[in-house]
Amino acid sequence: MTRASGIIRLAIGATTAVLWLSPVGAAEQTLPGATVESVVAIAKRLNPTVAAASLDFDAAVHKIGTAGVLADPTLVLEAWDVNRLGVGQRRFGLEQEVKLWGKYGLERDIAQSDADAAKFQGRAIVTDLIAQVVAAHGEYNAAYEATGISVEIKRRYDEILGLLRSRYGTTSVDQQDVIKAEIEAATAEGDVVRRQGEQKSAAARLNALIGRPSLAPLAAPTGFRNVKAISLAQVQGLARSANPMLALAGAQSNSAAQTKSLTDLNYYPDVTLGAKYVQRPGTEDTGEFMAKFNVPLHYEVKDAEQRAAGARLGAAQARNEALRLRIDGQIADAWFSVDALRKVVQIYATRQLPPARSSVDNARNGFQAGTSDLSSVFESERRLRTVQLDLLKLKVELQTKYAEMERLAGGSL
Repeated sequence: MTRASGIIRLAIGATTAVLWLSPVGAAEQTLPGATVESVVAIAKRLNPTVAAASLDFDAAVHKIGTAGVLADPTLVLEAWDVNRLGVGQRRFGLEQEVKLWGKYGLERDIAQSDADAAKFQGRAIVTDLIAQVVAAHGEYNAAYEATGISVEIKRRYDEILGLLRSRYGTTSVDQQDVIKAEIEAATAEGDVVRRQGEQKSAAARLNALIGRPSLAPLAAPTGFRNVKAISLAQVQGLARSANPMLALAGAQSNSAAQTKSLTDLNYYPDVTLGAKYVQRPGTEDTGEFMAKFNVPLHYEVKDAEQRAAGARLGAAQARNEALRLRIDGQIADAWFSVDALRKVVQIYATRQLPPARSSVDNARNGFQAGTSDLSSVFESERRLRTVQLDLLKLKVELQTKYAEMERLAGGSL
Protein backbone atom coordinates (compact mmCIF):
# COMPACT_ATOMS: atom_id res chain seq x y z
CA MET A 1 0.00 0.00 0.00
CA THR A 2 1.49 3.35 -1.05
CA ARG A 3 1.24 6.71 0.62
CA ALA A 4 -0.63 8.01 -2.46
CA SER A 5 -3.53 5.67 -1.77
CA GLY A 6 -4.74 8.19 0.82
CA ILE A 7 -5.65 5.72 3.54
CA ILE A 8 -6.34 7.30 6.89
CA ARG A 9 -6.92 5.16 9.91
CA LEU A 10 -9.33 6.44 12.53
CA ALA A 11 -9.76 4.74 15.88
CA ILE A 12 -13.38 4.83 17.03
CA GLY A 13 -13.72 3.26 20.47
CA ALA A 14 -12.16 -0.16 20.25
CA THR A 15 -12.74 -0.42 16.50
CA THR A 16 -10.34 0.82 13.83
CA ALA A 17 -12.00 1.94 10.61
CA VAL A 18 -10.04 2.35 7.41
CA LEU A 19 -11.36 5.23 5.31
CA TRP A 20 -10.29 6.07 1.78
CA LEU A 21 -10.26 9.86 1.62
CA SER A 22 -9.30 12.30 -1.07
CA PRO A 23 -7.45 15.49 -0.04
CA VAL A 24 -10.78 17.34 -0.02
CA GLY A 25 -12.33 14.66 2.19
CA ALA A 26 -9.42 14.90 4.61
CA ALA A 27 -9.92 18.65 4.89
CA GLU A 28 -13.61 18.14 5.67
CA GLN A 29 -12.64 16.10 8.72
CA THR A 30 -11.36 19.27 10.36
CA LEU A 31 -14.69 21.09 10.05
CA PRO A 32 -16.85 21.41 13.15
CA GLY A 33 -20.37 20.04 13.26
CA ALA A 34 -19.86 16.30 13.27
CA THR A 35 -20.35 16.10 17.03
CA VAL A 36 -21.72 18.33 19.76
CA GLU A 37 -18.28 18.53 21.35
CA SER A 38 -16.73 19.98 18.19
CA VAL A 39 -19.15 22.94 18.07
CA VAL A 40 -19.13 23.52 21.83
CA ALA A 41 -15.34 23.86 21.81
CA ILE A 42 -15.50 26.50 19.07
CA ALA A 43 -18.34 28.36 20.81
CA LYS A 44 -16.25 28.70 23.97
CA ARG A 45 -13.42 30.14 21.91
CA LEU A 46 -15.21 32.35 19.37
CA ASN A 47 -18.56 33.43 20.82
CA PRO A 48 -18.30 37.18 21.63
CA THR A 49 -20.66 36.90 24.61
CA VAL A 50 -18.23 34.52 26.29
CA ALA A 51 -15.37 36.91 25.54
CA ALA A 52 -17.31 39.79 27.11
CA ALA A 53 -17.98 37.75 30.26
CA SER A 54 -14.28 36.92 30.51
CA LEU A 55 -13.38 40.62 30.29
CA ASP A 56 -15.95 41.49 32.97
CA PHE A 57 -14.31 38.94 35.24
CA ASP A 58 -10.86 40.38 34.51
CA ALA A 59 -12.14 43.85 35.41
CA ALA A 60 -13.57 42.58 38.71
CA VAL A 61 -10.33 40.78 39.56
CA HIS A 62 -8.25 43.88 38.91
CA LYS A 63 -10.63 45.87 41.07
CA ILE A 64 -9.56 43.76 44.07
CA GLY A 65 -6.19 45.50 43.91
CA THR A 66 -7.85 48.88 44.41
CA ALA A 67 -9.82 47.86 47.52
CA GLY A 68 -8.64 47.88 51.10
CA VAL A 69 -5.56 50.04 50.53
CA LEU A 70 -4.46 53.33 52.03
CA ALA A 71 -5.60 56.45 50.24
CA ASP A 72 -2.95 58.63 48.60
CA PRO A 73 -1.17 60.80 51.16
CA THR A 74 -1.60 64.57 51.07
CA LEU A 75 1.46 66.76 50.59
CA VAL A 76 1.28 69.93 52.70
CA LEU A 77 3.24 73.10 51.81
CA GLU A 78 2.63 76.06 54.10
CA ALA A 79 4.06 79.58 54.46
CA TRP A 80 3.48 81.30 57.83
CA ASP A 81 3.99 84.86 59.02
CA VAL A 82 4.08 86.22 55.51
CA ASN A 83 4.48 90.03 55.48
CA ARG A 84 6.53 92.73 53.76
CA LEU A 85 9.63 91.40 55.42
CA GLY A 86 9.19 87.96 53.83
CA VAL A 87 8.16 84.52 55.03
CA GLY A 88 8.46 83.82 58.71
CA GLN A 89 8.04 80.02 58.59
CA ARG A 90 8.05 77.35 55.95
CA ARG A 91 6.34 74.03 56.65
CA PHE A 92 6.62 70.86 54.59
CA GLY A 93 4.65 67.81 55.57
CA LEU A 94 2.47 64.80 54.75
CA GLU A 95 -0.96 63.78 55.95
CA GLN A 96 -2.34 60.25 55.71
CA GLU A 97 -5.89 59.12 56.34
CA VAL A 98 -6.03 55.74 58.07
CA LYS A 99 -9.14 53.59 58.49
CA LEU A 100 -9.32 51.56 61.67
CA TRP A 101 -11.39 48.68 63.06
CA GLY A 102 -10.70 46.26 60.18
CA LYS A 103 -12.36 48.35 57.48
CA TYR A 104 -9.62 47.64 54.93
CA GLY A 105 -10.11 43.90 55.29
CA LEU A 106 -13.85 44.23 54.78
CA GLU A 107 -13.33 46.33 51.65
CA ARG A 108 -11.05 43.63 50.24
CA ASP A 109 -13.60 40.95 51.12
CA ILE A 110 -16.34 42.89 49.32
CA ALA A 111 -14.17 43.25 46.21
CA GLN A 112 -13.34 39.54 46.31
CA SER A 113 -17.04 38.64 46.56
CA ASP A 114 -17.80 40.93 43.62
CA ALA A 115 -15.04 39.23 41.61
CA ASP A 116 -16.49 35.83 42.51
CA ALA A 117 -19.90 37.05 41.37
CA ALA A 118 -18.43 38.14 38.02
CA LYS A 119 -16.73 34.74 37.66
CA PHE A 120 -19.95 32.84 38.33
CA GLN A 121 -21.84 35.16 36.00
CA GLY A 122 -19.38 34.24 33.28
CA ARG A 123 -19.84 30.56 34.01
CA ALA A 124 -23.60 30.99 33.80
CA ILE A 125 -23.23 32.61 30.39
CA VAL A 126 -21.05 29.71 29.20
CA THR A 127 -23.47 27.04 30.48
CA ASP A 128 -26.41 28.86 28.85
CA LEU A 129 -24.48 29.03 25.59
CA ILE A 130 -23.59 25.34 25.71
CA ALA A 131 -27.26 24.43 26.24
CA GLN A 132 -28.23 26.52 23.21
CA VAL A 133 -25.46 25.00 21.10
CA VAL A 134 -26.48 21.46 22.06
CA ALA A 135 -30.10 22.19 21.15
CA ALA A 136 -29.08 23.86 17.87
CA HIS A 137 -26.83 20.92 16.97
CA GLY A 138 -29.75 18.58 17.62
CA GLU A 139 -31.87 20.59 15.18
CA TYR A 140 -29.04 20.55 12.65
CA ASN A 141 -28.69 16.79 13.03
CA ALA A 142 -32.45 16.30 12.67
CA ALA A 143 -32.57 18.50 9.57
CA TYR A 144 -29.70 16.53 8.05
CA GLU A 145 -31.40 13.20 8.74
CA ALA A 146 -34.77 14.53 7.52
CA THR A 147 -33.11 15.52 4.26
CA GLY A 148 -31.73 11.99 3.93
CA ILE A 149 -35.21 10.54 4.56
CA SER A 150 -36.72 12.80 1.89
CA VAL A 151 -34.00 11.92 -0.62
CA GLU A 152 -34.56 8.22 0.00
CA ILE A 153 -38.33 8.56 -0.42
CA LYS A 154 -37.82 10.47 -3.66
CA ARG A 155 -35.53 7.70 -4.91
CA ARG A 156 -38.15 5.05 -4.15
CA TYR A 157 -40.91 7.11 -5.78
CA ASP A 158 -38.77 7.58 -8.90
CA GLU A 159 -38.26 3.81 -9.01
CA ILE A 160 -42.03 3.25 -8.82
CA LEU A 161 -42.63 5.82 -11.53
CA GLY A 162 -40.02 4.17 -13.76
CA LEU A 163 -41.59 0.78 -13.13
CA LEU A 164 -45.05 2.05 -14.08
CA ARG A 165 -43.80 3.70 -17.25
CA SER A 166 -42.03 0.54 -18.32
CA ARG A 167 -45.10 -1.53 -17.45
CA TYR A 168 -47.77 0.57 -19.15
CA GLY A 169 -45.79 2.64 -21.64
CA THR A 170 -47.96 5.29 -23.30
CA THR A 171 -51.17 3.25 -23.38
CA SER A 172 -54.25 4.59 -21.64
CA VAL A 173 -54.64 1.42 -19.55
CA ASP A 174 -54.10 2.23 -15.85
CA GLN A 175 -52.63 5.57 -16.89
CA GLN A 176 -54.07 7.00 -13.70
CA ASP A 177 -51.45 5.09 -11.74
CA VAL A 178 -48.73 6.77 -13.76
CA ILE A 179 -50.26 10.19 -13.13
CA LYS A 180 -50.58 9.45 -9.42
CA ALA A 181 -46.98 8.31 -9.27
CA GLU A 182 -45.81 11.44 -11.11
CA ILE A 183 -47.66 13.63 -8.61
CA GLU A 184 -46.18 11.76 -5.65
CA ALA A 185 -42.68 11.93 -7.17
CA ALA A 186 -43.02 15.69 -7.74
CA THR A 187 -44.25 16.13 -4.15
CA ALA A 188 -41.28 14.13 -2.89
CA GLU A 189 -38.90 16.29 -4.94
CA GLY A 190 -40.43 19.43 -3.44
CA ASP A 191 -40.05 17.96 0.04
CA VAL A 192 -36.35 17.34 -0.64
CA VAL A 193 -35.88 20.99 -1.59
CA ARG A 194 -37.73 22.14 1.53
CA ARG A 195 -35.70 19.84 3.80
CA GLN A 196 -32.46 21.03 2.25
CA GLY A 197 -33.50 24.61 3.00
CA GLU A 198 -34.27 23.68 6.60
CA GLN A 199 -30.85 22.06 6.88
CA LYS A 200 -29.15 25.24 5.66
CA SER A 201 -31.20 27.32 8.11
CA ALA A 202 -30.24 25.04 11.00
CA ALA A 203 -26.59 25.25 9.98
CA ALA A 204 -26.77 29.06 9.87
CA ARG A 205 -28.30 29.20 13.36
CA LEU A 206 -25.64 26.87 14.70
CA ASN A 207 -22.84 28.90 13.10
CA ALA A 208 -24.21 32.11 14.61
CA LEU A 209 -24.23 30.56 18.08
CA ILE A 210 -20.66 29.34 17.91
CA GLY A 211 -19.35 32.64 16.55
CA ARG A 212 -18.78 31.73 12.89
CA PRO A 213 -20.18 33.32 9.71
CA SER A 214 -23.65 32.01 8.91
CA LEU A 215 -22.51 30.48 5.60
CA ALA A 216 -19.39 28.83 7.02
CA PRO A 217 -19.27 25.12 6.11
CA LEU A 218 -20.10 22.49 8.70
CA ALA A 219 -19.26 18.81 8.72
CA ALA A 220 -22.06 16.30 8.36
CA PRO A 221 -23.39 15.33 11.81
CA THR A 222 -22.64 11.81 12.98
CA GLY A 223 -25.79 11.40 15.08
CA PHE A 224 -27.47 12.56 18.23
CA ARG A 225 -25.49 12.76 21.44
CA ASN A 226 -26.00 9.93 23.89
CA VAL A 227 -28.36 10.78 26.75
CA LYS A 228 -27.12 9.29 30.01
CA ALA A 229 -29.38 7.85 32.67
CA ILE A 230 -29.06 9.73 35.98
CA SER A 231 -31.33 10.00 39.00
CA LEU A 232 -33.21 13.14 39.92
CA ALA A 233 -31.48 13.31 43.31
CA GLN A 234 -28.05 13.22 41.62
CA VAL A 235 -28.91 16.08 39.28
CA GLN A 236 -30.29 18.21 42.11
CA GLY A 237 -27.22 17.47 44.21
CA LEU A 238 -24.94 18.53 41.34
CA ALA A 239 -26.92 21.73 40.89
CA ARG A 240 -26.54 22.74 44.53
CA SER A 241 -22.77 22.47 44.25
CA ALA A 242 -22.12 23.49 40.62
CA ASN A 243 -24.97 25.66 39.34
CA PRO A 244 -23.30 29.02 38.55
CA MET A 245 -26.44 31.04 39.23
CA LEU A 246 -26.66 29.59 42.74
CA ALA A 247 -22.96 30.33 43.23
CA LEU A 248 -23.55 33.86 41.90
CA ALA A 249 -26.38 34.38 44.38
CA GLY A 250 -24.13 33.08 47.16
CA ALA A 251 -21.36 35.50 46.21
CA GLN A 252 -23.84 38.38 46.14
CA SER A 253 -25.08 37.38 49.60
CA ASN A 254 -21.49 37.35 50.86
CA SER A 255 -20.89 40.78 49.39
CA ALA A 256 -24.06 42.12 51.02
CA ALA A 257 -23.02 40.62 54.38
CA GLN A 258 -19.56 42.21 54.19
CA THR A 259 -21.12 45.52 53.17
CA LYS A 260 -23.44 45.31 56.18
CA SER A 261 -20.44 44.72 58.47
CA LEU A 262 -18.60 47.65 56.93
CA THR A 263 -21.65 49.86 57.35
CA ASP A 264 -21.83 48.90 61.03
CA LEU A 265 -18.33 50.35 61.46
CA ASN A 266 -19.44 53.78 60.26
CA TYR A 267 -20.12 54.59 63.93
CA TYR A 268 -16.38 54.35 64.59
CA PRO A 269 -14.15 57.25 63.56
CA ASP A 270 -11.20 57.17 61.20
CA VAL A 271 -7.94 58.98 61.90
CA THR A 272 -5.73 61.25 59.85
CA LEU A 273 -2.04 61.34 60.84
CA GLY A 274 0.37 64.05 59.78
CA ALA A 275 3.96 65.22 60.21
CA LYS A 276 5.57 68.53 59.19
CA TYR A 277 9.06 69.91 58.98
CA VAL A 278 9.18 73.56 60.07
CA GLN A 279 11.85 76.03 58.95
CA ARG A 280 12.18 79.21 61.02
CA PRO A 281 14.76 81.75 59.82
CA GLY A 282 17.22 82.59 62.54
CA THR A 283 16.23 79.71 64.82
CA GLU A 284 16.52 75.95 64.91
CA ASP A 285 14.24 73.96 62.57
CA THR A 286 11.52 71.97 64.33
CA GLY A 287 8.87 69.35 63.59
CA GLU A 288 5.14 69.04 64.14
CA PHE A 289 2.98 65.95 64.47
CA MET A 290 -0.77 65.82 64.12
CA ALA A 291 -3.65 63.37 64.61
CA LYS A 292 -7.22 64.16 63.51
CA PHE A 293 -10.37 62.15 64.14
CA ASN A 294 -13.68 62.58 62.36
CA VAL A 295 -16.57 62.77 64.82
CA PRO A 296 -19.61 60.64 63.77
CA LEU A 297 -22.32 62.91 65.14
CA HIS A 298 -25.08 62.31 62.55
CA TYR A 299 -26.27 59.02 63.94
CA GLU A 300 -29.61 59.20 62.13
CA VAL A 301 -27.74 59.04 58.80
CA LYS A 302 -25.65 56.10 59.93
CA ASP A 303 -28.74 54.36 61.30
CA ALA A 304 -30.41 54.73 57.91
CA GLU A 305 -27.32 53.39 56.14
CA GLN A 306 -27.22 50.43 58.49
CA ARG A 307 -30.91 49.63 57.98
CA ALA A 308 -30.49 49.88 54.20
CA ALA A 309 -27.51 47.53 54.28
CA GLY A 310 -29.45 45.09 56.46
CA ALA A 311 -32.39 45.17 54.05
CA ARG A 312 -30.09 44.51 51.08
CA LEU A 313 -28.56 41.57 52.92
CA GLY A 314 -31.98 40.11 53.73
CA ALA A 315 -33.08 40.55 50.12
CA ALA A 316 -29.95 38.82 48.82
CA GLN A 317 -30.47 35.88 51.17
CA ALA A 318 -34.15 35.62 50.21
CA ARG A 319 -33.28 35.67 46.50
CA ASN A 320 -30.70 32.96 47.10
CA GLU A 321 -33.26 30.69 48.74
CA ALA A 322 -35.91 31.45 46.12
CA LEU A 323 -33.43 30.64 43.36
CA ARG A 324 -32.50 27.34 45.01
CA LEU A 325 -36.15 26.29 45.21
CA ARG A 326 -36.84 27.40 41.64
CA ILE A 327 -33.84 25.50 40.27
CA ASP A 328 -34.88 22.37 42.16
CA GLY A 329 -38.31 22.62 40.55
CA GLN A 330 -36.91 23.29 37.08
CA ILE A 331 -34.58 20.31 37.37
CA ALA A 332 -37.49 18.07 38.38
CA ASP A 333 -39.49 19.35 35.40
CA ALA A 334 -36.61 18.73 32.98
CA TRP A 335 -35.76 15.34 34.50
CA PHE A 336 -39.31 13.97 34.20
CA SER A 337 -39.50 15.28 30.62
CA VAL A 338 -36.20 13.60 29.74
CA ASP A 339 -37.31 10.35 31.37
CA ALA A 340 -40.59 10.32 29.45
CA LEU A 341 -39.00 11.32 26.14
CA ARG A 342 -36.36 8.62 26.44
CA LYS A 343 -39.11 6.01 26.85
CA VAL A 344 -41.17 7.41 23.97
CA VAL A 345 -38.13 7.43 21.67
CA GLN A 346 -37.51 3.79 22.60
CA ILE A 347 -41.13 2.90 21.81
CA TYR A 348 -40.99 4.63 18.43
CA ALA A 349 -37.64 3.05 17.55
CA THR A 350 -38.58 -0.51 18.55
CA ARG A 351 -42.34 -0.76 18.08
CA GLN A 352 -43.33 1.72 15.36
CA LEU A 353 -40.39 2.08 13.04
CA PRO A 354 -39.77 -1.64 12.24
CA PRO A 355 -43.45 -2.39 11.38
CA ALA A 356 -43.64 0.77 9.26
CA ARG A 357 -40.59 -0.34 7.28
CA SER A 358 -41.99 -3.83 6.90
CA SER A 359 -45.25 -2.34 5.64
CA VAL A 360 -43.37 -0.45 2.92
CA ASP A 361 -41.46 -3.56 1.86
CA ASN A 362 -44.63 -5.68 1.78
CA ALA A 363 -46.56 -3.08 -0.20
CA ARG A 364 -43.77 -2.63 -2.72
CA ASN A 365 -43.31 -6.40 -3.16
CA GLY A 366 -47.05 -6.85 -3.53
CA PHE A 367 -47.29 -4.10 -6.11
CA GLN A 368 -44.41 -5.52 -8.13
CA ALA A 369 -46.07 -8.92 -7.97
CA GLY A 370 -49.42 -7.43 -8.96
CA THR A 371 -51.21 -8.45 -5.75
CA SER A 372 -51.67 -4.93 -4.30
CA ASP A 373 -52.49 -1.53 -5.76
CA LEU A 374 -50.40 1.60 -5.95
CA SER A 375 -52.35 3.44 -3.24
CA SER A 376 -51.23 0.98 -0.59
CA VAL A 377 -47.60 1.62 -1.54
CA PHE A 378 -47.93 5.38 -1.18
CA GLU A 379 -49.93 5.02 2.02
CA SER A 380 -47.26 2.83 3.60
CA GLU A 381 -44.54 5.26 2.46
CA ARG A 382 -46.37 8.19 4.07
CA ARG A 383 -46.83 6.21 7.26
CA LEU A 384 -43.13 5.38 7.42
CA ARG A 385 -42.15 8.99 6.73
CA THR A 386 -44.48 10.23 9.48
CA VAL A 387 -42.96 7.83 11.99
CA GLN A 388 -39.40 8.76 10.98
CA LEU A 389 -40.03 12.51 11.18
CA ASP A 390 -41.93 12.20 14.48
CA LEU A 391 -39.03 10.20 15.87
CA LEU A 392 -36.60 12.95 14.81
CA LYS A 393 -38.76 15.59 16.53
CA LEU A 394 -38.76 13.51 19.70
CA LYS A 395 -34.99 13.14 19.58
CA VAL A 396 -34.54 16.89 19.15
CA GLU A 397 -36.85 17.56 22.09
CA LEU A 398 -34.95 15.00 24.15
CA GLN A 399 -31.62 16.67 23.32
CA THR A 400 -33.03 20.10 24.19
CA LYS A 401 -34.47 18.96 27.53
CA TYR A 402 -31.29 17.10 28.43
CA ALA A 403 -29.22 20.19 27.60
CA GLU A 404 -31.53 22.24 29.82
CA MET A 405 -31.04 19.76 32.65
CA GLU A 406 -27.26 20.00 32.20
CA ARG A 407 -27.47 23.80 32.25
CA LEU A 408 -29.35 23.68 35.55
CA ALA A 409 -26.87 21.15 36.95
CA GLY A 410 -23.99 23.45 36.02
CA GLY A 411 -22.21 21.26 33.48
CA SER A 412 -22.12 17.95 31.64
CA LEU A 413 -23.79 15.04 33.36
